[in-house]
Amino acid sequence: MKTQRLATAAVTFAVFAVFALSACTTSYDALVKTVPVGSGTSHLATLPFVACVKAKWATRPLKIGEYSPNADGAVITVHGATGQTMLLVDAEPSGNGTGYTIYGDIVSASAYVADAHKCD
Repeated sequence: MKTQRLATAAVTFAVFAVFALSACTTSYDALVKTVPVGSGTSHLATLPFVACVKAKWATRPLKIGEYSPNADGAVITVHGATGQTMLLVDAEPSGNGTGYTIYGDIVSASAYVADAHKCD
């Protein structure tokens, strides 16, 4: 009986994880199909750049998150009150640091873009 409950719990967790990951991908895909609101190149490597941007964005009122779409890059997300992804920065390694593009659907995107540029 205990084994059956554990198996059911594991399946339930897996289903929720798949839905959560597919929501991130859908939000990411929808935003990257829009016109970027900012871009740049940082002298920092990808992980230090991401840490810098997260520290700057953490002072803003909206919730932030992070995930890695591949082995080298990182995506930082900004979520609205209902959990929807409203802004994201896609950071990838470049020749001398990190190249990044910011996509968004948010009124105050300019403040987030300016914060990201402080990490150049």
